[in-house]
Amino acid sequence: MIRKKIVGCVLIISFGFLCARDVQETILRGHKLYEQGEIKKALEQYNSIEKKGTATWQNIGNCHYKLGNHLDALISWKRAARTAPWRELPLIYGNIDRAYKTLEIEPASPVMHVVERFVQRTLSLFSLYGWQMLFLLAWALLLACVAYLARNGRYGMLSSLTVVVCVFAVALYIKYDLQMVEHGIVVEKDLIVYAGPDKALHEMGTLNRAQELVVCDQQEQWIKISATDLDGWVPADSIALI
Repeated sequence: MIRKKIVGCVLIISFGFLCARDVQETILRGHKLYEQGEIKKALEQYNSIEKKGTATWQNIGNCHYKLGNHLDALISWKRAARTAPWRELPLIYGNIDRAYKTLEIEPASPVMHVVERFVQRTLSLFSLYGWQMLFLLAWALLLACVAYLARNGRYGMLSSLTVVVCVFAVALYIKYDLQMVEHGIVVEKDLIVYAGPDKALHEMGTLNRAQELVVCDQQEQWIKISATDLDGWVPADSIALI
């Protein structure tokens, strides 16, 4: 029995090593084709990778942009940004801005645009689990010290600790939204939003091409979305998930 378990573990480790090596070789082939100007073939190599990470989505976006598929490039770079580490985000943001400029899209609020990116980059310092641990540690510290600090009149320190807990709570909430809540990008021009999953129902309004939104639900070929000032249903093929 022990021997079978050992053999099983060895096989699993060997399979994982071979898969990782396979992916690495595919990425290297893609890089070589890209450098040689064979952009379509490079894109095929990157798309063949089943589990795409930040670097793969970044490379796919580069290929699409070279081919003139600017919306597809934007979608790929947005996917890269969702999982990118702190040090890689500036490069990805630069690419996203380049796509926005080519598509002639301006942010609704430049100030909020900058703030959102600052928050996202700050949150990329830790994983969702890391922010959970920070919040729990701060909360436990507050509970352990609240009676002592109040009894000794150290209300300033108590207030500061409470603020820290609140900041970690907000950071955890936003990190969860960025990582766990599904987002999408509109791929059609003047996309009509309906009151329900049926084109015969009331039209709620329209969404612009390349607009980002939150995916709330899905029923067969329809997706329920929530945008800045519009909620409703749209055909599933009119949204690219990021």
